[in-house]
Amino acid sequence: MKTGYLTLETHPEHQDFVRVLVKDELPNTQAATHGSQIRYIARFNDIDAGQMHLHNMLHNNLVDLDNHIYRIELNKAIAAVEADDLNHTRVWIDPELDETDRSLIDDQTTKFKLRHKRWNRIWLIVGGLFVVYFFFMTMFSQI
Repeated sequence: MKTGYLTLETHPEHQDFVRVLVKDELPNTQAATHGSQIRYIARFNDIDAGQMHLHNMLHNNLVDLDNHIYRIELNKAIAAVEADDLNHTRVWIDPELDETDRSLIDDQTTKFKLRHKRWNRIWLIVGGLFVVYFFFMTMFSQI
């Protein structure tokens, strides 16, 4: 388990594409390459798990696995990071994002968290049903 920084980058020529990068050191927000812009940085206590969780949330939007590029709005990508249950901290968010964008991020974060809760509840119910099933199978197999 290693600490690291997850950054989201966009490029002005490629709307609705977000690149996810992992860094060991806090990146300079002005140091993006090839005209791209760093738009968001979060610090994760377990960066590998953080990257995996984000990929799991965004896998349907994957465009380029090698370069970690997803076809998704920046607001939704930020919300996916923010909604993660792993221990992480928002380090920096692009000040160019206005109040409307921040409101959309908050709304989408809430939706993602509710979806996580629903899935967790469903899997708890499924697990409970299997425990009851195995209990009854054990009881009736001894008769």
